[in-house]
Amino acid sequence: MGRSQPGKDGNWTIYDIARLAGVSAKTVSRVVNGEAGVGPETRARIEKIIEEVQYQPHIGARSMRHRTRDCLGVAISLPVNEAPVNQDFLLWIFQEIYRLFLCRGYFAVWDMNPPKLGETLDYARTLWQQRCGGLAVIGPLAINDTTIHRVHASGCPYITLGRLDSLPEVSFAAVNLEEGAYVSTKYLLNRGHKNIGMLKSFRGFQPSVERRRGYLRALEEAGLPPTEKYMRPVSFDTRDIVNAVHRLLIDPAVTAIIECSGCEDAPAIREGARRAGRVPGKDFEIVCWTYTSDGMVMSEACAHVWLPVKEAAAEGFELLAQWFAGEREGPIQLLYRPTLHEIITGKEISKPLRLFEMLS
Repeated sequence: MGRSQPGKDGNWTIYDIARLAGVSAKTVSRVVNGEAGVGPETRARIEKIIEEVQYQPHIGARSMRHRTRDCLGVAISLPVNEAPVNQDFLLWIFQEIYRLFLCRGYFAVWDMNPPKLGETLDYARTLWQQRCGGLAVIGPLAINDTTIHRVHASGCPYITLGRLDSLPEVSFAAVNLEEGAYVSTKYLLNRGHKNIGMLKSFRGFQPSVERRRGYLRALEEAGLPPTEKYMRPVSFDTRDIVNAVHRLLIDPAVTAIIECSGCEDAPAIREGARRAGRVPGKDFEIVCWTYTSDGMVMSEACAHVWLPVKEAAAEGFELLAQWFAGEREGPIQLLYRPTLHEIITGKEISKPLRLFEMLS
């Protein structure tokens, strides 16, 4: 980019912008606040610099009485219409934030519609604008995520619910998804299957990378070549699940499926199999992933893999509250292991209602 470095605290100020643009700080302030009195060429030059250095106005600096450490930011890392967060989980998160922060006299500010920043989303704008002094990031991290790197470098208390290969030191509370994919694949291989399909979600996000890595590791150990066409990326749309299952099962060589999308949508799986003329539990086997410890996605499944996402998040939020209060240091790194269950009794769980389904 060729720009000079920001101030000593690592954040760009209007004075830094003014120095680069060759104007006064007041002129920059007028552009930032959308005020008149700035010529079009000067305004365009300032706006270009603001975009290049990813400047965010420091709302907290407008009031010396504002204590940002009293407020926690809660952000969803992707647009709500794409978020895997279901309504029950979001309500549970709200209850945890209330119990650990609001009941202790802190405040919380939620950002559920982060703006685009280059190729990624700036879900930490509440932090840049000094509306909060810590951050909880809900949702998966993109492979090319740059925002979390800036959050980590800021030194503020924060936690994410996922890891990131490009930032091993990230503060997280997550489940080992690579191990989940590995044990799922290994289980089916031990049952005699060689052509195993996989429904994996979060294309372009770290969870997809971890699923793929575990799947390929199990195949490599078994001496089997990877078949890319058997790994089907899916969204959280029911029609997409139906179509993906159908496309996998019209290949008669496929004798097993790992449903690790996290959709927990048994009717969609059955419909996809029906369209392919296949019957789960009879002419193909399936392993389903679930977020419920005693949950059963499909009664026909030969096994279920439980991902203790809520349990990991609960401990992570507890530690974040301690870090936020200055009772411990960060980063936080919690990695829970998944568990494979061959036998689960009881009724099937209902498909979770996603957040965007409530808003549509």
